[in-house]
Amino acid sequence: MDDDAYQLATIDGDVISIDWVTNNGDTKSIYWVGSFEAPKDSTDSFTWTSARDRKATDTALMASSDDNKKFTYNNGEISYEAGIMGTSTTVRLAKE
Repeated sequence: MDDDAYQLATIDGDVISIDWVTNNGDTKSIYWVGSFEAPKDSTDSFTWTSARDRKATDTALMASSDDNKKFTYNNGEISYEAGIMGTSTTVRLAKE
């Protein structure tokens, strides 16, 4: 991914939303809307399986069709597998 094509995640309560961002930030397309499970104890590393919100993603052309997606948080970075048009990659996101 480059400066003109990347993913942006937002966590709000128990929901994680991820958008594909292109066109110098002017265009956002839904990639994932699903559940977020924060750890009960303070930790530098944890994983969770997010259940996709079908209502929010079924009509989005760039959205993942996976029912569930595994996310890992490790030392300030969220990582997960993302794919489009037969190509997949590990995406790593850090808080700005």
